[in-house]
Amino acid sequence: MPSFCFTVRFLQGSCHGRADAAEPEWPPSPLRAYQALVAAAAAALNERTHLESARAAFCAIEGLGAPLIVSPSSIAGAPYRLSVPNNAMDVVAGAWSRGNYSNQGDANPATHRSMKTVRPTHIVGDDFPAVHFVWQVPPEQGDGLRDHFATLRDAARSVTHLGWGVDMAVGDAVELDDAGVAELDGERWLPDGDGVTLRVPRRGTFDALVRRHAAFLSRLDGGGFTPVPPLTEFDSVGYRRATDPAPRRYAAFRIIAENPDDKNPSFDTARRTTLVAAWVRSATRGIWGERPNVAAVVLGHNDDGTPRSGPDADNRFMYLPLPSIETRPHQHVGAIRRVLVAAPPALRPDVDFVKQRLPGQLLQMEHEQGTAGMLVGLQDSDWVLGRYVGSAAEWTTVTPVLLPGHADRRGRAVYEFLRKAFVQAGLSEDLVGRAEFDWRGTGYLPGVELASRFDPPENLRHWQRLHVIIRFPHTISGPLAVGAGRYRGFGVFAAYG
Repeated sequence: MPSFCFTVRFLQGSCHGRADAAEPEWPPSPLRAYQALVAAAAAALNERTHLESARAAFCAIEGLGAPLIVSPSSIAGAPYRLSVPNNAMDVVAGAWSRGNYSNQGDANPATHRSMKTVRPTHIVGDDFPAVHFVWQVPPEQGDGLRDHFATLRDAARSVTHLGWGVDMAVGDAVELDDAGVAELDGERWLPDGDGVTLRVPRRGTFDALVRRHAAFLSRLDGGGFTPVPPLTEFDSVGYRRATDPAPRRYAAFRIIAENPDDKNPSFDTARRTTLVAAWVRSATRGIWGERPNVAAVVLGHNDDGTPRSGPDADNRFMYLPLPSIETRPHQHVGAIRRVLVAAPPALRPDVDFVKQRLPGQLLQMEHEQGTAGMLVGLQDSDWVLGRYVGSAAEWTTVTPVLLPGHADRRGRAVYEFLRKAFVQAGLSEDLVGRAEFDWRGTGYLPGVELASRFDPPENLRHWQRLHVIIRFPHTISGPLAVGAGRYRGFGVFAAYG
């Protein structure tokens, strides 16, 4: 299938474009690229108000949806502040026109300044790094877009910057087939609804840009100032790298006392992880009712009780007790007071059901009399929860990984077993291959018990247990659990640092 590829090559190794809340935007959004094309076409064609001759070409791009983005990797730079003029020379000119040349108060241009925070994104790679925006063209639209290709190519070659004015760049546009797209070098960002949110042009964006520019030109008409309305005609689409794992859906809960007058319970991580996971699984089974797939999704086995296998084996719930990460008097890992029920994206409706129905359910102790506590919903703003479901490049275990195999005494097979465990947990082989591992019997966070002291499920006690720290080449999102015990609270990772 043919594709329209707009390439922007930065003339320096940084970009200053911002997303919402003034956060660095990387990769540059498709809307930013589209606006750069429109502005370049208006300048090149000297149609600075209506741009009628290129309207059909840009409307054709609008109908192609969210493009694939291929970009170099990047590092967010440290923010710094600059003192910049705040465009108040009209105040200074007014003072001068009244004969005030004292260089004091409003007459002094130096007093009309404000502080501006700058946080560049440093681009890793070649001297002139390139970002490619690849819009796939459906066969029924191919001929129509091809008629406009010369206009779009000329606009691309007229681009002078992308981001702020200091982000000088040159552009180009080509038509590519599937093989040509596959040869593009860089990280591939897919519009799959998860990950970083980027703005994307949609039908109506071009006309909205023209109206907004007209409002800007006429903002001082009529003897007063009319604010320029913000651009609203665009879509917000979640992008993630092709190598990133699809973020698991989760429902988070806190365990509290059944009686409000009692102290909230906590559970020893090394000895109670398996039991807490079993209690939550039992409570989930209790609310499931007549919903289908109870054996596969809730219990994690086939209807006849045999283990699941094949490509759908991972489509099941993970029950992950979360040890508290305390900060006072110093940071350390404590007892279990929270729990996650997590699952792959395909089970989102089931996770949403659990999130609605589990609050208020009691945790029944199967081999002991009484209840262990009651589940209540946990807000995403919870700091401890953020250590498990947030984004980080470096992660470490709070419960040991159970290796999917037997390593020899010299540990020569540990690395390969760990690679296998992460791939089985849904991470791509490419991402795992570029990650760095360390492992040992002691934990990497203060307060984590020795791996040998943990009490895993009965059928997994023969597996080797190790604490692991992993450093990815870029941030990934949690929750992250790997190894043979990942469905029952083992191999759970928290953000490190």
